[in-house]
Amino acid sequence: MMTDEHNSPALRCGRLISRNTKCVVFVGCLMVSLILTATSASAHVKWFVVCNVSDTPLPIGAVFTTTFVLCAALFLILFYFACEIEQTSFGAAISRALNHRTACLHRRTDDLLRGVAAVSFALLWADGGLILTPELKGSSTGLSVIQLLVPTYLIARATVPAAGVGILVLYGYSAVTYGPFHMLDYPLFIGLGAYFALSVSQSAKLLAIRFDVLRWAVALSLLWPSMEKFVYPAWVAPIAITHPELTLGFDVNTVVTAAGVVEFGLAFALFWTPLVRRLAALALMLLLTAATFDFGKVDGIGHLMIIAILFLVFADPGREQPRCRPVLAPLVSSATWLATIFLYTGGHALYYGSRNTALVAIAGGAATLGFIYLCLQGRTLLSSPMRTRSGQPSFVDRAAECSTEPSADAHGESELDDSPARTWADVARTHAWRNAGIAGDTLRSAINRYRSGDLWGAFSNRTQTE
Repeated sequence: MMTDEHNSPALRCGRLISRNTKCVVFVGCLMVSLILTATSASAHVKWFVVCNVSDTPLPIGAVFTTTFVLCAALFLILFYFACEIEQTSFGAAISRALNHRTACLHRRTDDLLRGVAAVSFALLWADGGLILTPELKGSSTGLSVIQLLVPTYLIARATVPAAGVGILVLYGYSAVTYGPFHMLDYPLFIGLGAYFALSVSQSAKLLAIRFDVLRWAVALSLLWPSMEKFVYPAWVAPIAITHPELTLGFDVNTVVTAAGVVEFGLAFALFWTPLVRRLAALALMLLLTAATFDFGKVDGIGHLMIIAILFLVFADPGREQPRCRPVLAPLVSSATWLATIFLYTGGHALYYGSRNTALVAIAGGAATLGFIYLCLQGRTLLSSPMRTRSGQPSFVDRAAECSTEPSADAHGESELDDSPARTWADVARTHAWRNAGIAGDTLRSAINRYRSGDLWGAFSNRTQTE
């Protein structure tokens, strides 16, 4: 009786909730400690400070200070626990709740993007002196015409691709005027233009992937400029000095480093698994919105499009992806950190400085990207079905595929669709491996008895097995 009470479902559920609650509280404390010192990460430096992009950045060795290492370690711990929570029943419950609350918004993704983009480009046209963002200046008549045509074309679905082409033309003009390296801060507009331009595609695959491309573009638009806080801390320092309330009493260098860590970390999380990226989008959306109260309408108008896309990323349930081990999250993110710093300094040296220095840094970045690729390939192999040398599924996987599936309800949904940890194929594969192991032990025992002359033992063992 005592054993049944200890193993009762209610008691097990209570223990699980207790463990999950402790993890959530710990992760919440870490998140608050980072975000409280990172409001300045929300302000785009070039919009408020005169920056000379050709300035020589800090050497890579000078970036890895004690403050940087501590802040990065804090983020990696937070990222790991977020990935752990996503793979629990508690994380699955959060995902289901978000899916239920944001389903209506997710269905209106196209309408919201068209509306916000129309307002954004109408504001650029009304200003008369901007191209795409506050620091990209341009006042030609042709630019004003394109800026006015973009919201006009977004009104009707049939002309939406023309609006996408107009956005790409404005981006290309900015790249010619300010240089390709400067425009690496804004791949957002490439993703937005491609999203609208592909709206007339008849390929279901292209239509499905275009929002992912837009999400990746937003992530890069936040991830790449975060390097400025590491290699150009002098650019960000004036913002922290003129807004002392953002420092919370901390040293300016500490605040700048923490801001860069938060911006990079949350931007990288937009590439990761569904629940992690949704929470990262929510945090970034709150930070960018809060920054508007400190930095005014320039910051609000400049970040309007990004906030809208992050809002839709938060509402996007995402397609099912291969499950990955949480330990890969800090490994891949730290490698991406290093690769981005190498590529940023190498790209800057290639465009403004010495080619020899650039090649060394770019080679280091490429090697790190190769390491990331191998890690992600390993994740895919670990999560894919086992196959024999001939490339065909193993007998274990065939047994799993032939196993009985759970019955579906009236809506066609599986009874165990909500299980976050194991699918029916996983269960069947586990049983198949166990049965294969038992059969193998029995066969080896019979062969050994036969070789030793104990024919009766081998025969009886086979009879008992049957």
